[in-house]
Amino acid sequence: MFRRKRQVRTSGLVSAVMSLLTLFAIAVSVRNDIFRDSMYMVRIVDLIGLVFLTFLSGYLCFKDSRIGAMGYFTLFLFNLFIAVFFSALTGSVYGMPEHSRFIAVLTGIDYFFSMTFFLTLWLYQKRFLEETAVTRMVTVLISVGVIIYFAVILVNIFRPVLFLVTDGGIYSDDIEDYISIILDLFFLIALSAATLFSKLSKTRKLSFICCIFSPVLFSMLSLNMDILSRYVSVWGLMTTVFMMPVCLMFFNTNDELEKDNLRYEKEQVKLQVAAMISQMQPHFLYNSLAVIEALCEEDPGLAARAIGEFSEYLRENIDFANKSEPVSFSEELNHIKTYVWLEKLRFPNKLNIEFDIGCTSFPVPALSVQPMVENAIKHGVCKKKDGGTVRIGSFETDEHYIVSVVDDGTGFDTAVHTDDRRKHLGIENTRYRVREMVGGSLTIESTPGIGTRVTIRIPK
Repeated sequence: MFRRKRQVRTSGLVSAVMSLLTLFAIAVSVRNDIFRDSMYMVRIVDLIGLVFLTFLSGYLCFKDSRIGAMGYFTLFLFNLFIAVFFSALTGSVYGMPEHSRFIAVLTGIDYFFSMTFFLTLWLYQKRFLEETAVTRMVTVLISVGVIIYFAVILVNIFRPVLFLVTDGGIYSDDIEDYISIILDLFFLIALSAATLFSKLSKTRKLSFICCIFSPVLFSMLSLNMDILSRYVSVWGLMTTVFMMPVCLMFFNTNDELEKDNLRYEKEQVKLQVAAMISQMQPHFLYNSLAVIEALCEEDPGLAARAIGEFSEYLRENIDFANKSEPVSFSEELNHIKTYVWLEKLRFPNKLNIEFDIGCTSFPVPALSVQPMVENAIKHGVCKKKDGGTVRIGSFETDEHYIVSVVDDGTGFDTAVHTDDRRKHLGIENTRYRVREMVGGSLTIESTPGIGTRVTIRIPK
């Protein structure tokens, strides 16, 4: 509660300061006759932009205090507000001879915050990218670029290299600002490269590049005095101040929705695992306990070992049920071996298990292979009068890891829908989890009287 109240007070103070600065800029512009020359449209867009950014920043401050993506977006808006504020002040006195020195100071500050604009934009954009060598390098390069530009602005006070304000209060055509153009291009390339080399989808990459390309293009064009007189800078201001924040907010909202969907899907997968466990456990638990009960009189030593194996099986089942991420096949294999050892106690003369394991260091969904082994034993081998063999194997190709469960049991016709709803649900559940969790596939081949082969393919 106290933290929330402190956030509200801080947000209110920030909004109040921004509102006062906006009113001050409007008052200065009106006092100096906003319509006095042909540059009035630039002044109007600056002032409208200040009002828009004040309301938008205030809304975000009150809405969310987290330092996540929206926190960095708010920082970006503050930077943009300051740049537009000094641009509006410069425009309010531009062309007035008595304010030449003041115009030079305001222009230098405006130039600086127009360049730090790229840094705050990058800090926001980086929240959507994975931390890599490329992102770290871009952060360093942009930071160094901003520092160098600040030094150039200081040099400009003594020797004009960016701009020169004449005694008449206007920019001199004698100075060509190649430094700002070069830095704009440099930042554009750095931001675009970081976006293109990221793991974002093509659509999201395109949206980011469009957001950063338009303001950079207009910024470079507006540095030319001839183009500036044709109001290209008006369109640049409108794109940067209005369209860009809206697009970035939409991007952030869409990203949050995608993350919510992913969280929901993971929860669904976890529920699917729990449902499958609840379906497959009862008959096996009852039968195993019945076997252990019989062994207590016939072979107490074997019964004691069976209790240990049974406890291990239950422990692993509980551990797997709480895992929403894939596990190593070696873990799944250990669980399978515990399971088949207990099953062989029940069917010592009917069940034979063979392992042909070529690799184990790859991910599989928890409890994805074990149910296939259970089906092979319960619905294949044990329905055969003389029993049979279940072969469990794994190997790898250039593109896949492959797990196979093969039995020489009764088999079935895959073209005919099974009446065993529980078995059918277990297979579909496993097929879904293999596809969604590791991008793999599960196929079943079966011939009545010959047997069944289950193959799980997992891409590398």
